[in-house]
Amino acid sequence: MAPKSLSVLSRAAKAQIKTSPYPHIIIENALDPELFDTLQSSLPPVETVMDGKAKKDTWYDYPACKVVKDNSISALWRDFFHYHTSTDFFGEILDLFGEQIHALYPDIERKLNKSLKDAIVGMRPGGRADRLAKGADVSMECQFYVNYTQHEREIRGYHIDRPSELFAALLYFRQPEDDSRGGDLLIGEAKNPDQQYPDAYSIRVDASPMEISPDKINHVDTGHYQANTLVLFINSPKSIHAVSRREATDIPRRHINFCCDLTFDLFQIRKPFRDVVRDKLEGTPVIWRLSRLF
Repeated sequence: MAPKSLSVLSRAAKAQIKTSPYPHIIIENALDPELFDTLQSSLPPVETVMDGKAKKDTWYDYPACKVVKDNSISALWRDFFHYHTSTDFFGEILDLFGEQIHALYPDIERKLNKSLKDAIVGMRPGGRADRLAKGADVSMECQFYVNYTQHEREIRGYHIDRPSELFAALLYFRQPEDDSRGGDLLIGEAKNPDQQYPDAYSIRVDASPMEISPDKINHVDTGHYQANTLVLFINSPKSIHAVSRREATDIPRRHINFCCDLTFDLFQIRKPFRDVVRDKLEGTPVIWRLSRLF
């Protein structure tokens, strides 16, 4: 099987892109059904994704840097992860969303000091702990995700992603026996843009790390948590999203997470003053913090 045939964008078309409130695409039956069924049937056990962590109502991820070296995971899955952290897949993103990326960030290639198509692409070397691949302009990630909701809860409220992220995507692997409700990706927009955006390249948030009060957001679109559905968006100050409340169930929410980071921030997060002070104190030695009280 040619690697490109594994692509989650193999059935994507520019006509499917929605540009409001920010560029995003929702594709049902994103992968060939036979390929999806093969991948679904060979998902690694949740224990692999949890990677030794205790089970509780939270999320767990298993990044590409571990997957590609894990021989307990099928060769097809390892090929899938190799492809979705490759130059070829980044090229697919540019072919599909290049126009929107340049419209959002007209100076991105000046900051990069080269064309996006000439960018050096690498796999993130350490998952969340180490996001930038040495020598790369673009660091790609592909992760197994497991999220438990054995007690009904909101999975993630409205928020914005980190400013160095260029795009993010989810491919859902909902289990056939899962009849719970919720866990959808919610696309939102600011009710009052003048309040939310000090300028074109920054956004005000209400709490750390990057949370926004739901009463400030209008729900615009939904990527439903259903098997073989892909949701992909270009990250920007306007890319506000959430994961809807999910019913209690013993069946975890499973998906693949895709993203990439640049070596610089695309926009700024404007935090409340109390959070700025707290972040500053948390980054200083304890003795220095105590001495400032005298």
